[in-house]
Amino acid sequence: MAHILIAGLGDLGRQLAALLQTDGHRISGIRRGSEAPSGVDLYAQDLSRDPVMLPPDPVDLLCVIMTPAGRDEAGYRQAYITNPLRLLDALAVQQPLPPVLFVSSTAVYGEEQGWVDEDTPPRPVRFNGRLLLAAEEELSVRTLATSVRFTGIYGPGRTRLLTLARRVAEGEEALPEARYGNRIHSADCAGLLAHLARRWLANDAPPGVVIGTDEAPVSNHEVLAWLAAQQGLSLPVPTDAAPGGRRVRSQYLAAGHYPLRYPDYKAGYAGRLG
Repeated sequence: MAHILIAGLGDLGRQLAALLQTDGHRISGIRRGSEAPSGVDLYAQDLSRDPVMLPPDPVDLLCVIMTPAGRDEAGYRQAYITNPLRLLDALAVQQPLPPVLFVSSTAVYGEEQGWVDEDTPPRPVRFNGRLLLAAEEELSVRTLATSVRFTGIYGPGRTRLLTLARRVAEGEEALPEARYGNRIHSADCAGLLAHLARRWLANDAPPGVVIGTDEAPVSNHEVLAWLAAQQGLSLPVPTDAAPGGRRVRSQYLAAGHYPLRYPDYKAGYAGRLG
């Protein structure tokens, strides 16, 4: 049985904790709130200002799944630079640093066009991508680490596209310009993280960068029209609009390391719309 510390017990952190508990591992967690999943030893704290509290016994793997308190540059810097580094500094006083799983984003690729995968050099343009890349680089200098770059996450509780499809179909909002969309179901995010955690715990080090995305990067117009139809609405979209943006693929997933439960958006949304 290994001891895993999850910093960030939101949706993904909770799902990951449940999967690793099923494996028989001991889970400790850090979050600002006072609630934690059953069986998780919680060290409630605000890493931005509180003295860092840690479990007294050694941690075998650290999973960093941060959510910014604000969507501005200061919020991202706090969540992805200051908080993780404060945590690592405190942990380094207590023990040799364990491997780290860090949840990042394909925002590090900036405005890259065409196909993007793990071999594509990151060229962040906006502050969110720049700060995430800086965090990845700092972690990789300090300890063994895998940064998992997720595309857009959807699933239970994430209704943005469903709402947008309804509003556009009902004339309450304009159809956005055609762009490629890349996404991954939250259950597959947690499943991929659990898979990578198991590799680290088995001394089978995974790559330093893994992209998490499904197998179907498609036009947002296609997705919106389909989601509207599933809600009994009609949303005509132009068929000659060439989508802009990038299409993201994961070499790691394409190699068969982790089989997706939801390989495309139709499979992922079917359970919610059926």
